[in-house]
Amino acid sequence: MESSRLRDMPLYNSRIINSFILLVKHKYSHVDINELLEYAGMKDYEVADQAHWFRQDQVDRFYERLLQMTGNPKIAREAGRYAASPDVLGAMRQYILGLVDASSTFDIISKATANFTRSTTYHSRPLASNMVEITVTPVEAGLEKPYQCENRIGFFEAIVLMFNHKITDLQYFPEIRRLPTIQQPECVFRGDPVCRYIVTWEKSAYTYMKKARNLILPILVAINLALLVALQGRGAVEILLGSLCLFLLVWLSAEMSEKRAIKEGLSSTNHSIENLLEQIDLNYNNAMLTHEIGQRLGNLKRLEEMLMDVADIMQRRLEYDRGAIFLVNAEEGRLQLHASYGYGASELACLNRLDLPLDHIADVYVACLKEQRPFLINNLEQEQEMLGQRTLACALKNGTRAFICCPIVSDGVSLGVLTAENVKTKRPLVERDVSLLMGTASIIGISYRNCELIGALEESKQDLEQRVAERTADLEQSRRKVELQHEELTRTLLELEEETAQRLEALEELGEKERMLLQQNRLAALGEMISNIAHQWRQPLNELGLIVQELPVMYDRGDLTREYLRDSVARFMKVLGHTSRTIDDFRNFFKPDKESVPFRVAEVVQKTLCLVQESFRTLQISVDLQVNGDTFITGHPNEFSQAILNILFNARDAFLDRKIEDRAIWVAVFEEQGNSVVTVRDNAGGIPEAIMEKIFDPYFTTRGPERGTGIGLYMSKVIIEKNIPGRLSARNVSNGAEFRIEAPGRGGSG
Repeated sequence: MESSRLRDMPLYNSRIINSFILLVKHKYSHVDINELLEYAGMKDYEVADQAHWFRQDQVDRFYERLLQMTGNPKIAREAGRYAASPDVLGAMRQYILGLVDASSTFDIISKATANFTRSTTYHSRPLASNMVEITVTPVEAGLEKPYQCENRIGFFEAIVLMFNHKITDLQYFPEIRRLPTIQQPECVFRGDPVCRYIVTWEKSAYTYMKKARNLILPILVAINLALLVALQGRGAVEILLGSLCLFLLVWLSAEMSEKRAIKEGLSSTNHSIENLLEQIDLNYNNAMLTHEIGQRLGNLKRLEEMLMDVADIMQRRLEYDRGAIFLVNAEEGRLQLHASYGYGASELACLNRLDLPLDHIADVYVACLKEQRPFLINNLEQEQEMLGQRTLACALKNGTRAFICCPIVSDGVSLGVLTAENVKTKRPLVERDVSLLMGTASIIGISYRNCELIGALEESKQDLEQRVAERTADLEQSRRKVELQHEELTRTLLELEEETAQRLEALEELGEKERMLLQQNRLAALGEMISNIAHQWRQPLNELGLIVQELPVMYDRGDLTREYLRDSVARFMKVLGHTSRTIDDFRNFFKPDKESVPFRVAEVVQKTLCLVQESFRTLQISVDLQVNGDTFITGHPNEFSQAILNILFNARDAFLDRKIEDRAIWVAVFEEQGNSVVTVRDNAGGIPEAIMEKIFDPYFTTRGPERGTGIGLYMSKVIIEKNIPGRLSARNVSNGAEFRIEAPGRGGSG
């Protein structure tokens, strides 16, 4: 088995830990057992349950904390000795004393250790009448700790002490000097595979007599033969009779010693049987008590009814003269009597007059409640300070001999105190009585919580029923409202469908109008382009005319050589090529873009300026282009070019209408915060503030219908903001206006 897996398994029975707890209660009363168990990850009910087992890490933490709290490095060995006391072994101890000697006991213990530990196996082997060898083999190396070896040695010592001293009330006697000798030739903590113990104790009188009986017969025979030979047969009868008498005397003494040992064993066995029968009867009553309380209280819903049933069951099943149940009154901050049995009227009146405020710590009932631990008092006179004046006076008045009080706790919260008293019964109260009442108190705590929960559940049920009824009415009202709303929504849906159809129709009409406007704008641009084409072709045509006119002149002069003719043809073809490219530029401008593509902004702006450079030069309009960076925009390059062209034509018209003489346009292309930006600025005097917000409206113009369509800037805004999309804005600057185009772009070389 793997080490990690074994360490996580329960290995040690709760009775081992219980022996430590009982020793602490007997000798180290200052140790807080609740704190000790909490540190070890143990519960008090787990320790009390003889069928419960603990893991190695829990046992290690328990010993570690106990060593700190007691400061005694020999606490494990002391607990081993105490494990053989009546408090721990009980009736089992009487059974052990019923055996003949310690050797037999060790043989039984070696077979019974599986009921106490699963980490080791025990094997005992007698070496002599007063010597036994015990071999403890670990199931897994490195699992146990040295203190567990010390605990075993202490237990072996206690077993021998029980026989050699016959101490019937053995508790813990450090003053005993004649401890058995325990040798340990092998130990796993010294690197050996096993722990081997050799236990030696003083021989009893029975052992000596038995040995003398076995040895005297051959000795007497040898002596008689020697005497007969020496005396030559004289006095043979007297010698034989004397020897026989001596043998019979020794044999009789040995038999009497053996019978005495057997008689003592039988007496202990008889006492053990009586204790076992008494324990069986007590266990039966305890089991029936737990069964009846659990069975009857599980169905009770009212607290007072539950408490009265508990008192009745305790009176029938427990051997205490009387008992009482006190519960906390949180509103008044006091302990109050709620149920009892065995008390007379005057005695109950005394209990009701106790008046126990929760802040009055100097009282045994309040201390039991606050500290959540039981108190057992067999002598009222010796425990006066613990009892408190009021409780002591009431107990003496009511004739109480001894009593136990146990806290009623549920989920860590103190609810009250359960008490049991003896008045006529002279039997002293012991720890088993405390355990029994603690178990009863825990059941009362659970039943108390059940009553609270059931009461709260009934209140919640009533509240829920009321809320369900109210909610049902609200839902019915809501249903009617929903029906009305549904009818209204149906009407609204029909209206929306009709309105949507109208809107779709309007959008189609608007789209058609925009297409018509775009076509109209292109037609208007076409007129502009025809003029620009004329300007673009005028100079090339002049150059071609001059070249043709030079040919006859040079021919008449006789200078028409092949070289001159070749040069003239080359110049002619250059001008024709330029004219052809001009035609391609204008044709590409009017070619519709089929899809949106990334394009270089500066390149489209330069081509657009080429289309108007000649006409603008004729009108004495200078155009300055500045490009900073290589920016891109995704869209339709021809539409973008048309938007730039409309802005340039708007500036040209402003120059002409206002008769500006010094005419200049500045175009800039750059990148700003990840956007591609194009600005077109002029010195035409700017845009009047009164119409600044209207310049992008369709059909708005300041030139009159005969001189302008009013759709150029509108179409530019549609192209930039809807098709790219981007942003087109205008503002007045020093002595002119500036149009700004911003669109998502990217830098780079494409």
